[in-house]
Amino acid sequence: MLALPSEAKDLHCLEAKLAKLGITAKSFAADISDRQQISKVVKEIANQFGAIDIFISNAAIESMGVFELQSEQIIEKTVTVNLLAPIIITRKLLPHMLLRKSGHIIVMSSFAGKMGLPYQAVYSATKAGLIKWALGMKREFKNSGVSFSTISPTYVSKAGMYADILHMSGKRLTTPKIAGEFTPMQVAKAVVCSIINDKTDVVVGSPLLRFASATNELFPNVVSGMLNLLGISRYNKKLAYIHRES
Repeated sequence: MLALPSEAKDLHCLEAKLAKLGITAKSFAADISDRQQISKVVKEIANQFGAIDIFISNAAIESMGVFELQSEQIIEKTVTVNLLAPIIITRKLLPHMLLRKSGHIIVMSSFAGKMGLPYQAVYSATKAGLIKWALGMKREFKNSGVSFSTISPTYVSKAGMYADILHMSGKRLTTPKIAGEFTPMQVAKAVVCSIINDKTDVVVGSPLLRFASATNELFPNVVSGMLNLLGISRYNKKLAYIHRES
């Protein structure tokens, strides 16, 4: 388990819980925007566990805000951590997977990457990039024994970006009913299903939002109207200003 240094404490707690269940786990902390730290931690993991069979890329900067108020530094950091880091880590892991003809890369994207959501423009761009990168990699390495899958959750309750923003602000907003909220367990089950069944692209969301993501490429203006009509654009705007205030 690899996390940013700021999240290391949470992983240490998870490590302890897994140990009580008889599961061997080890957590590592690194700034994945730093290539030297990436190289170091990949070597440490390989030395301790040997072959790495599955890489789940879940670390991300939860960039939500009014674009013109976001600093250039946070924009650059978001792109580096969310998009470039998973690609670089995979580049370091892939040769060993190809040698064994076995491996699976799971990329945690987002519904934002499917849609291009307001007040999440930079975040949407990084997640969209991951979706297309993983798809291209899956096609490039077909029949190699190494596969790629993408998971794109919508609004996740109890953990993650939206829950963190609301928790820090002390405010409670109601997610648009048509969008729905999904639990971390539902997302985790989607990850397991993707590995077992070699799924290419899974959206964890309501049927309507899955339909919207599928039609967004063909009819973006229609989908934009849907987002406004369903209150998703207004909801994101509220989240953006709450995030700014907190």
